[in-house]
Amino acid sequence: MSQDLAKQDIYTALGLMWTDRNWGWLDHLPGSGALQQMLRETFTEEEALALTAIPVTEIPLDLVTLDEIAANSSLPQEKLETVLDGIVARGHLYSRLTPAGKKAYTVPRLGYGYPQIYFWKGDAGPLARKIADLQRDPDVSQAAMDLYAGTATKPYRYVPTTEAIDPQWQNVYPSETIEKVILKASRLAVAHCPCRVRYKMVKGEGCGHSTEVCLKLNDLAELVVNAGLAREISHDEALAIIKKADDEGLVHFTDNTAEGINHICNCCGDACWNVRPIRRRQIPRDVIMATYFLRETDEDECIACENCVEICPVAAVKIVDDVARVDPNWCIGCGVCVPRCSNGAIKLVEKTTRPNQTLDFVDLYTRLNVERAAKLETARPG
Repeated sequence: MSQDLAKQDIYTALGLMWTDRNWGWLDHLPGSGALQQMLRETFTEEEALALTAIPVTEIPLDLVTLDEIAANSSLPQEKLETVLDGIVARGHLYSRLTPAGKKAYTVPRLGYGYPQIYFWKGDAGPLARKIADLQRDPDVSQAAMDLYAGTATKPYRYVPTTEAIDPQWQNVYPSETIEKVILKASRLAVAHCPCRVRYKMVKGEGCGHSTEVCLKLNDLAELVVNAGLAREISHDEALAIIKKADDEGLVHFTDNTAEGINHICNCCGDACWNVRPIRRRQIPRDVIMATYFLRETDEDECIACENCVEICPVAAVKIVDDVARVDPNWCIGCGVCVPRCSNGAIKLVEKTTRPNQTLDFVDLYTRLNVERAAKLETARPG
């Protein structure tokens, strides 16, 4: 830990480090000192001290070995390991062995565990309730604009199901359907949707959609299983969860990359952190998510049954002159409406301008870090 951090209250020091890791999102927690309150509720002073020794990594989920952390800590290595393993056992830190067999750790990051770790288990324990209350009214729209606006690359993307997309695009782009993303995963796990769990705590009742639908893949699947935050599942069970999500009209989104995808969220317009503000027109559609497809209506075939109007998660469809018309500025290309059309009048088409898609997870966050640094530099006063 640096000398500057050592002079501060340990929770303030940890809060500053975690705000940096999470691109400033934690700055938008409501109320003065909310982040420090969260940390005080979660960690002892000794645990907070141990966590400040974990170096910031450029890429989420990158591992830091125990030896590297110990070199940065005032705690003896044996004591440090005991403290860190205790945090892992409570599900607030990730750990696994490196390919060389060394014990290593990584701090949960925005979108990959923080603050989702409080809700992934699906319980409504005292700590989860306190955290939900502290996060009751964050300024989602301002946080989204500060974090994600102004970068050409977006961290996440909407992905349709096989049923919703033309076979020509399935063949051209290997990650264009959610089923293919799942079948390519080396390991899978499922947790509860943190948005819906928190929504129920805050509102007193749920949104009516299933909660155990939050899928983790590859590296993240291993980390959350090791931390006791999710249960490991087979490819068949993951596909069954996707089918259930489709039946409920949920929207699939993943990391905006062709390979190395680490999670699949199944979102609704009622509770979820990215679809809900779009439905409410609090943020522009393309601030957080990359949209690869748009919906088109065959006006000669449309019978204005309104099935697509009712199911659209972002309220982008209206009946005008007896035809279902979509607003192209708000359609997210999720494909939820396609199988519900009673007359086969809907199809998804590729957007004219294709968003930036990265090669893999490292490429994604390397680009995002560069683009965000350039954005901050441009915004810095003279």
